[in-house]
Order: sequence, then structure tokens, then C-alpha cells
Amino acid sequence: MSAISAATEQQFIATVAPCIPDLRHFAVGLTRNHADADDLIQDTLFRAVRKLDLWQPGTNMMAWLVVMMRRLYLSKVTTVPYKAQIISIDDWEASTPATQLATIELLQVAARWATLSKDHRDILTMVTLEGNSYDEAAQRLEIPTGTVRSRLARARNHLREEMLH
Repeated sequence: MSAISAATEQQFIATVAPCIPDLRHFAVGLTRNHADADDLIQDTLFRAVRKLDLWQPGTNMMAWLVVMMRRLYLSKVTTVPYKAQIISIDDWEASTPATQLATIELLQVAARWATLSKDHRDILTMVTLEGNSYDEAAQRLEIPTGTVRSRLARARNHLREEMLH
């Protein structure tokens, strides 16, 4: 870090402090874990202090910090080796998003998954996630194929409606 004036340092601190609650909210949204979010905030603030000479007083501090945080997060999740594993949708957390928009959409689906009835979750899991045919799902659930089709349609509609709200 290059030499900066004491006034710039005080202005920087006064500008960063009010951003921390919003940074925490953004970090939890990225990491889906409070401990990881706190680590990400700490790393972001550490980098901001190191790069203080690049900050221009009077600019949008929150935007500068969010860009820095997002880049730190992406660099961490893309350096973790990929391991294929099958997990329950109830245990699912977004950890390596392809894009920010895809991550947001997946997180929205995961959040609304809990609003589905057990029957709807089961049918969506069997047909959509596991790739079973309607007949296979009907046999596993010991229900008629028509019931599988109607439950699946209702489950998808319910999920769609929840996503709009």
C-alpha cells in the first residue's frame, strides 16, 4: 500500500463502516453460510485496505467493495477441485455457480423447495432429478401413472407460482 494521507484513511474508515451490514448480507447470499460469509468479509476488507491507494474518495464505496468481494468469492470457488457427488436436494447449497444469474435462480428454487408437499418433492425428485419415467415413478410410489402426471404438473405449477412471488 502506498502512503496515503491520514484524512483519506479516516474518510475511508468512515465510508466503509456503514457498508458492513450490507456486505454481510451479500456475503451470506454468496456463500450460504455465516462462517464463510464472515471470512469473505474479512478477506474483502483486508484487500480493500491493501488497495486503499486505488480508492477514490467520493466514489461509491459499496459498489467497490461488492465487486472486490464477488471476485474474491469467485476466485475461491473456482480453485476448489471439482468432486462429483450426489446429495439430497434438502442438503443442497450452491457452492460453485456457473453464473451469478444461474446461482440466484438455483438458490430461489432451493428456497422454495421447502414449500412443496412431500408428495410433490418426491415426484419432482424421481422424475426431474433422477430421470425416472412416469411408469417407473408410479411403480416406486405404488400409484397410478395418471396420478404421477397430475402430481408432477401440480408440483411444477406450485414451484412456478412460488418463483413469481
